[in-house]
Formats: sequence, structure tokens, C-alpha cells
Amino acid sequence: MRIFLGNNRLSGGFTLVEVLVAIVVLSIGLLGLAALQITSLQFNSNSYLRTQATVVAYDLIDRMRSNRAAFAANAYHVPTTSAADTMVTTTYQGCKSSSCDCQGSACSISNLAIYDLGQWYELTDNLLPGSLTNRPTITRNSVTNEATIDIKWTEKDVQQSKSWTVRL
Repeated sequence: MRIFLGNNRLSGGFTLVEVLVAIVVLSIGLLGLAALQITSLQFNSNSYLRTQATVVAYDLIDRMRSNRAAFAANAYHVPTTSAADTMVTTTYQGCKSSSCDCQGSACSISNLAIYDLGQWYELTDNLLPGSLTNRPTITRNSVTNEATIDIKWTEKDVQQSKSWTVRL
């Protein structure tokens, strides 16, 4: 920018005020960009956890579909968090090393259901924060032959939940 001074001399360059205004405008833009990046990361994290919950739910649905006889016999019915805790800490841990280790040997449909549920609960404990203290529940509607899976997890200290209902 050229400024005409009183003594017939042209001055070239920027003034200190112009430079300060440019720095303020640039810093506001950079702060806005940083805030946008932080918000993007938070939403990405929330989306990741919801995707993990969906993947885990479909994993159990596939396990129940492959063992329909046990599903029909209510072997996958875990209606409360305390029942889930008992199932994982007592039932699954008690038979994990012997009767319901279905990896290398044949086992009954009920033992396979215990094995499936134990493996599934370990998976949810590892993938979803907060699911260890508030375990997912699985209920079976015997009239419609539907399973409802309720999964809870924690996002930014706020408990989130999602339900899936599927007819088997």
C-alpha cells in the first residue's frame, strides 16, 4: 500500500496497525480451525464406539443363529446385568477350561451357548468402555421368537445405550 506523505515522498510497505490486524484475523481463523479439529475427533470417537457396539451385537446375533436349538431353549436369555455378571464370573469361568471349551472339542448346545456368551461378554468388556460395570442384556420373546440385545457403554462420562431386536 502506498501512502502519499506531505513532503512529496511516497512511503511503501505496511504499517504496524495493518500487521497487527492481519495477525489477529489469522489467529482467529487458526483458533476456529483447531476447535473444528477437536470437535471432529470427538465425533469420530463417538462414531467408533457406536460402530463397535453394532459389530458386537451382530456377533452375538450370528452366534445365536448358528445355535438355534439353544436359543429356543432360552440358553441365550440373560435378562439383567446381575445375571450377566453371574454368567461371566461363575458359569463361564467355571466351565471355560473343561466342559464348554468348544474350540477344540465337541460340546452340547447349552455348553456352546455358555461359551458363546462368555466369549461375547469378554469382547464387549474389551471394546466398549463402561460395559464391564453395566453389562449388556439379552432377552428372548418366546411368542415372537425374537431376541433383544441391549448394550450400554460410556462416551465422555455419559452413558449411551442401543437396542437391537432380531427374529431368529
